[in-house]
Amino acid sequence: MGAPIMEVIKASIADAVGLEPGDTLLSINGQPVEDLLDYQFYSQDDNITLVIEKKNGETWSVDIEKDFDDELGLLFEGVVFDRIRLCRNRCMFCFIDQMPPAMRETLYVKDDDYRYSFLFGNYITLTNLSDDDWNKLESMRLSPLYVSVHTTSGPLRQQMMKNPRAAHIMEDLQRLKQAGIQVHTQIVLCPDLNDGQELVKSINELADLYPSVQSVGIVPVGLTGHRDKLPHLRTFTAQEARELIEEVNQWRNTFRSRFGIGFVYLADEFYVKAGIPVPPADYYDDYSQIENGIGLIRLFMDDWQEIKRDLPNQIDPVQVFLITGESARTVMQTVAEDLNRVKGLGVEVIVVPNQYFGGGVTVTGLLTGTDIINCLQDNYRGKKVVIPEVLLQEGSTMLLDNITLEEIASRTGVVIRTTDGSARSLVEAVLY
Repeated sequence: MGAPIMEVIKASIADAVGLEPGDTLLSINGQPVEDLLDYQFYSQDDNITLVIEKKNGETWSVDIEKDFDDELGLLFEGVVFDRIRLCRNRCMFCFIDQMPPAMRETLYVKDDDYRYSFLFGNYITLTNLSDDDWNKLESMRLSPLYVSVHTTSGPLRQQMMKNPRAAHIMEDLQRLKQAGIQVHTQIVLCPDLNDGQELVKSINELADLYPSVQSVGIVPVGLTGHRDKLPHLRTFTAQEARELIEEVNQWRNTFRSRFGIGFVYLADEFYVKAGIPVPPADYYDDYSQIENGIGLIRLFMDDWQEIKRDLPNQIDPVQVFLITGESARTVMQTVAEDLNRVKGLGVEVIVVPNQYFGGGVTVTGLLTGTDIINCLQDNYRGKKVVIPEVLLQEGSTMLLDNITLEEIASRTGVVIRTTDGSARSLVEAVLY
């Protein structure tokens, strides 16, 4: 298939040898180019031979002599040029299996691609790796990777993921360790299934693999109202969340003595459920589990403490409404209280219930245009409403249910401003 060239940087090596947008890079030194990793890895050599399929159908072989760190100057659309590796599991807690219908098609794609794990921090299960994939992982030393473990018990993991290959998780992690690859792991915690003594066993066995296993992030199972014909699961109670927080804190004290880090990190949702403030910044060490959303509230609140010092004392009168999900209610109400100390500024939080997903879904990032429209109705016409960009498809104004910001504004009459999720962006959206 090769790598379709989207752009050639002017005055680059590729430009000098006559490569053009629309050409396809087939191989480097005889190695096929299936993804951006292949391109970056094989193009580092001093002497390389490119096989190019020109856009007119001709095939070129181009010999290039360069310094080791010289870039060729090719840009591609996307990072995977062959087929994305799809998930082969049927996890009983899979969020995609319990999503409502009629959303963007790409939301229903179950990817489980080690390349996305290395490049973007996506969590993978290691259950679909071929021998070639393993060879590539080991030869390129793709580290760190992000692995969904859930449990170190082979039989239980196989039961939870409905895939015999899932039972080999400890062998897979040992192989990564032997290859010198570091791993950040995830446990989706399901009450009465992989918690309790099973969780204790998993944490201890993952800790035995330190420093190859660098961290463990524990997140609560997410359940929607669309679980027809799926196994029965339940969410954690507030009391169970409090007990888990206490237990994890005890483990963390031990690991901090052994490793110098807490090693185990609980998702923000556990603290929200328990009604306990999220821990201070030093709990999260280097925020290694931030791709899991672990520590986002603390990062935002610490940024807010800095930003709010520069708020003006007074502005021209304006009223602003902040859209949020139920789980961020307390945080956003704290922000609103601080903003309301600015004379002339009136800020109110609008907590939007997630009826579209239903179940126990409360995170802001899964709000839909439908729920926002139903919540606003015609009650805020002409008012400024701030909506977080985490709700939007990247590079567009479309929400999960294919409704756009423009449609929300048209149907409710509100004036929409967006924020990228940072404290500074929120202040700019509110004040300007």
